[in-house]
Order: sequence, then C-alpha cells, then structure tokens
Amino acid sequence: MTKRNNILTALIFSGLFLFSCQQKVPVETKEYTGVKIANPITYEVLVRNPNPDDEWKTECLANTNTKILVEDILAAVKNGDLPAFDYYDNHKLSKSEIKEIIKKGNLTENTANIQFEEEWYWNKKELALSKKVNKIMLGYAVFDAKGKVRGYKASFVVDLESNPN
Repeated sequence: MTKRNNILTALIFSGLFLFSCQQKVPVETKEYTGVKIANPITYEVLVRNPNPDDEWKTECLANTNTKILVEDILAAVKNGDLPAFDYYDNHKLSKSEIKEIIKKGNLTENTANIQFEEEWYWNKKELALSKKVNKIMLGYAVFDAKGKVRGYKASFVVDLESNPN
C-alpha cells in the first residue's frame, strides 16, 4: 500500500509541477474610457500616393509604413489566425478564396488604401480621443490603360473582434 501511495503522490506532484511550468501569456486589454462618440465610424485612409506630383500627399504619407501592417494581416489571414470575410456579402472566406484575392490584387505590393471600422471614445477630463479598431479592409488600386489609378477595389475584411487569440 505504501508503494502505491508513493506512486500516487509522485504523480500528483509531477502533474502540479508540469502545470505550474506552463508559460503564462499576459493578456493586455485596453480599457476605453470616456463618452463613445462613434459607434462605429467607417472611413478610408489613403496609404499610397497615386500621383507622385502631388507634393502635399507625398509629404502627408512620408512617415507611414503600412507595409508592416499589410504583411502581418496577410500572414495571419493565410495561416488562419485571423478570419477574413467577403467585403460584399460578409461570408467567411475559404483559404482558396483568400489566396485568389491576394494574388489578384497583388495585395503585398498594391495595397493603396485601408478602410477602418472603429469606435471612438472622447475623454473630456483628459482631453483625449481613443480609437478602438474593430475591422480592417485592405483596398488595392485599379489602373486604367495608361497606368493611372482609376479607383480602388475592396479585398476582404478582417474582423479583429473575432480574432480567436
């Protein structure tokens, strides 16, 4: 009986030891304070200047590096860490649909605008505006026969609220 108790005790301590050694990933949640003044607001941001002669737009975009954001979103969507949805009918896209959209729009190189859906919070006491991004849509440029930007086409929407991580 003593041998059995020793084995049982050893198993319990081993389990507790292994459980306590698990890596704890800190979860950071930002608290948004103030009055919600946009619930939601949706808008597009131009992230690539379609006209190199437009000095003002060039200056406005000079300090942006959205390529990091685009590459991270595309990687997360491709490996399934971030779900992607059709811009027009909101169905969840399959891996093959995602690959086709990325290829067709050459999104890594051709993302030219980003649409955000956000909630805005105004903190009167601190005179601060906080934004919570819920959804992001990457748009790519569509060119005419002369190589000028004709407009932008939606790729897909990523819903940051549905991120399983």
